Amino acid sequence: MERSIAAELRAWHTTGLRIAIWGGAGESAAFLEAYRMDARQFPIVVDSDPAKAGTLVPGTGQIIRSHRWLVENPVDIILIPCQWQAADIVHQIDAAHIPYEGILIPQEGHLVDFHAAEMILA
Repeated sequence: MERSIAAELRAWHTTGLRIAIWGGAGESAAFLEAYRMDARQFPIVVDSDPAKAGTLVPGTGQIIRSHRWLVENPVDIILIPCQWQAADIVHQIDAAHIPYEGILIPQEGHLVDFHAAEMILA
């Protein structure tokens, strides 16, 4: 299972698309650390908690930015490591008018499109 997500992350990195990770602490930080998603390969980390902006992700070293940073610095893909928070985060993304091409979440050992997964679960 872990190898699938690790391989998929490597593949996403090689696409050249701009990828933002949503969440810089707790489960998200553990995800980044587990898959060795360092600041060189995945430099963009945002969080909706303003108190986290300007701090570093423990273990991987990315500077955590405010989620509003994405309004003026759009990315192609937003990866939400905390699957259980994904619906709330997508609501925040849409409410803040943050542009994106796709949203990925981990599910059953793979990275899947949030909107496709949401349709399956509904």
